[in-house]
Amino acid sequence: MTRSFDDNNATPKTRRQFLQQLGGIGGTTAVYQAMVSMGLLVPGDSQAATNKERWLARSAQFMEGPKPSVAVLGAGISGLCVAYELKKAGFPVTVIEPRDRPGGRSHTIRAGSVIDETDSQQVCAFDSGDELYFNAGPARISQHHSNVLSYCRELGVPLQAFVNDNRGAFIHSASAFGGQPVRAREVVTAMRGNIAELLAKAINAGALDDEISFGERASVLEVLRDFGALDAFFQFTGSTRGGLAADSGGLTPEVAAAALDRDDVLLDPNIPFVPSFVEAYNQAATMMQPVGGMDRIAYAFADQLQDEIFYGAEVTGIFRSGERVRIEGRTATESGALETDYAIVTIPPSVLRNIPNDFSSGIQSAINLTQYANPTKIAFQSPRFWEQEDQIYGGISWTDPDILQIWYPSGGFGEEQGVIVGSYLFGGSNATNFSNLSPAARIELALAAGEEVHPQYRANLNRGISIAWSKVPFTLGGWAVSNPSTLLQAPDGPFLFAGDHLTYLRGWQEGAIISALNALANLTDLIDTA
Repeated sequence: MTRSFDDNNATPKTRRQFLQQLGGIGGTTAVYQAMVSMGLLVPGDSQAATNKERWLARSAQFMEGPKPSVAVLGAGISGLCVAYELKKAGFPVTVIEPRDRPGGRSHTIRAGSVIDETDSQQVCAFDSGDELYFNAGPARISQHHSNVLSYCRELGVPLQAFVNDNRGAFIHSASAFGGQPVRAREVVTAMRGNIAELLAKAINAGALDDEISFGERASVLEVLRDFGALDAFFQFTGSTRGGLAADSGGLTPEVAAAALDRDDVLLDPNIPFVPSFVEAYNQAATMMQPVGGMDRIAYAFADQLQDEIFYGAEVTGIFRSGERVRIEGRTATESGALETDYAIVTIPPSVLRNIPNDFSSGIQSAINLTQYANPTKIAFQSPRFWEQEDQIYGGISWTDPDILQIWYPSGGFGEEQGVIVGSYLFGGSNATNFSNLSPAARIELALAAGEEVHPQYRANLNRGISIAWSKVPFTLGGWAVSNPSTLLQAPDGPFLFAGDHLTYLRGWQEGAIISALNALANLTDLIDTA
């Protein structure tokens, strides 16, 4: 008897069973199209989508019969994603993680959290509160990072807006603007206005006649007038875009504040602000973040892997055992070994290079050549004076390179207390200097530099806690600064590799997940040929 879609007696099929049946009829293309329509894939990221297509199409066929065992080394985002997909497909999987928490560099600091570095330990003294947290690692998600966002939907991780760019935040340089902080809107307006004025002068002087015809000149000048807020004579004399003069607006007409000096905004090389910062492909003025802290994603994965993750277990050796894998490790009280059919290694190369192994020579060389940035951050609890006194709600202020950036929280607006990131250094000599300071000296540096931007800083900020990722055990760096190795993107016998360092999205969780899907796709190929 043939059953119809309306047959109430039909046994309901899971999505995986449906995809398995569809793959038997129409092949992987049909599976892929079905996955898109079901919201399991977001079209656009073709490489990651193809890898997930390969994995789900093949793993559906693996549902019957015994499956090879897999060890996943590391419970960062890539390792968690790999293990989650393996468990869903019915594979025996063991996750080995040296820390007592999931997430790796996705570490959210709250009251009682501990930051261990090679020469110090800090315990967070923040008050308890939903908004009193500090994302010591990744802190924002781009709106086109479709794989991360897809897993957030699948795992039920609620999201909220992250304010990445706020024209009401400050730009400060000791060598510009008389050393006083000015609003970002003032700097952007003056930059645009002066550039537009210079270009308009060149056009009116005929300097661009070879590029712009006489008939086009009026149109281009009108665009420049609007872009730079130029007056009728194509001069920039200031604009309300940059702010209002004192006591204007409201009950009286709006009057533009005095424009910043052109030499400061165009010619001073020490201004730290990067106008194109939020125009980079992986940045935006508004981005996304999980409600309550970035580690909500890691814990959502880990909640699905409670029986598979072994915390507090450090890997001390990775070797072949015939055609299988032998993982040696230790806990605080004992040592031992585990043998599995395959191992997916998500340990960062900065750590992996110091673990005994018998990877092929090319793999070992690729691991040794991977170089890492040394980013640093520091955060404080404080009354939200930046909202009450400076009208700053989210976003970033830029200042001199000793601390470079100050981040304001994008949640909890109007609450009494908040957590402000007092410095974020991406790497380089200033980050090295910061890393070499004691935790107490880092606090003093951040307070001294920060009060140049906010005079009320020192009187309000307290309970500072910092991190230097190059000194964090089991991480020893922030993100790879060298190009990904094609060798590490492929299997090495029974060993497979994953991590954001294998992608061009280094330092982003999206890169970690893309690499995880690549490892899973490679695993299907290994199983097919076994």
